[in-house]
Amino acid sequence: MFDAAAIGVAFGNLVDPFTLLMLVVGIVLGLVIGILPGLGPPIAIALALPFTFYMDPVPSLILLLAIYNAAIYGGSISAIAVGIPGTGAAIATVLDGHSMYKQGRGGEALGLSLTGSIIGGLVSVVCLTFIAPILAQIAIKFGPREFLAISIFGLVVVVRVAGANLFKGLLVGGLGIFLTTWGLDELNGAERYTFGTYHLYEGIPLVPFLVGVFAVSEVLIGAEKALKKIEFDQSSLKVIIPGLATLSKLKGNLARSSLIGTVIGIIPGEGAAVGAFFAYSEEKRRSKTPEKFGTGIPDGIVAPETANNATVGGALVPTLTLGVPGSPAAAVLLGAFLIQGLAPGPTLFDERPDIMYSLFLGLFVINVLMLFIGMVAIRYAAKLIMVPMTVIVPTVLLLSFTGIYAVSNSLFNVGVLLGGGILGYVIRKLGYSIAPLSIGFVLGPILEDSLRQSITIADGSTGEFFNTPIGLTIYAALALTIFWGPISGWIKGRKAGGAEDP
Repeated sequence: MFDAAAIGVAFGNLVDPFTLLMLVVGIVLGLVIGILPGLGPPIAIALALPFTFYMDPVPSLILLLAIYNAAIYGGSISAIAVGIPGTGAAIATVLDGHSMYKQGRGGEALGLSLTGSIIGGLVSVVCLTFIAPILAQIAIKFGPREFLAISIFGLVVVVRVAGANLFKGLLVGGLGIFLTTWGLDELNGAERYTFGTYHLYEGIPLVPFLVGVFAVSEVLIGAEKALKKIEFDQSSLKVIIPGLATLSKLKGNLARSSLIGTVIGIIPGEGAAVGAFFAYSEEKRRSKTPEKFGTGIPDGIVAPETANNATVGGALVPTLTLGVPGSPAAAVLLGAFLIQGLAPGPTLFDERPDIMYSLFLGLFVINVLMLFIGMVAIRYAAKLIMVPMTVIVPTVLLLSFTGIYAVSNSLFNVGVLLGGGILGYVIRKLGYSIAPLSIGFVLGPILEDSLRQSITIADGSTGEFFNTPIGLTIYAALALTIFWGPISGWIKGRKAGGAEDP
């Protein structure tokens, strides 16, 4: 299953000085952006993406993976220190993390958060390393009908978790798919929504659009927020790594949360926030003293922080093996692969195993180095929480516009960046989620191509769409995902009714 020669090449790629530099830079940048409230992994990756255009594949992807991993952890620092989660993944961490900080145990809380994040990340990397090649071998057997099924699975699951309003999720996801139909039809060369400009012959460019949707829309939202000076006691920011005795008491929590985060990450669209809340709820449910959750206990920090970083490796499983992004951040990361001329999917493991193993090893090293960098950098990086929005907004806008123009020399791409930002801003102001938009925009071409090819194969027979064991399995998993809530509720109701009977 493992290619020894490719692993040797991967080690060589990873010890390259420039790659190591990008790894460290990525961790630091991820921590910085994760700490700043309102930003997060998708925005962090989107901002860095234009600057990777002229890098080789391995250092560019390692840089983005380091940013992704560190940004998820970085959100816990502001969550603990000031009660403001830097990312959605750290919302659950506020409950016990900030309570512990107010008790003068901030260093302990930060140490638990850092340790949990690293353990969760390492477990997910191990799972990724073993699961992804196996899934890739299965995915080689995928044809148009199977890719159609997995595309529908990814879109429906994203829509389902995008918010309370299913219609809103469907509408935004459909808009993302619609925007991918712009440009020349690859099948017959017909012009579709080109509006008389040759700039749209190849469709809406992926990177400027995603950077606009995530980064520009976020700073426009941030610009509306009231200016508020944040102050906190920095003396409590010295990280205290938990000892073996403490870790031994938390080993069950660490194991469960790591697996929960990895599994949630594998499901397209669920993301780190869902994994964190799921793990937190599970630990509270299993606890003998659930009333203590929210008052500042270690379990309440370890569970969400272990799970949210474990979703990173999990989200990369469908992204690398099927080309279906496991999260909005993975959707932007998918753009980085395409920029490098790499098409994520089962064939990538056969064609470029050296790159795949470089990423696996790199993600492992990223988690290990994050321990040492985090211990040193947290106390200084946390001061960024006090940076006002009047500085953050123009800085992010400048990086976005400069990065897109520098790599394309195209004012049209800058216009796409601005248009994507305004579209993302309007969607968010209307109370919609931008996650279905980004996933729909990435999956749209796969969905269209596989649908048209499946129609050709079916030759008018509806049954032929489902005449595939793998496809049926995917549709069954989708049905279970959608109806599991009502089914589990019905089962619990039956059990409760049975218990009440004499």
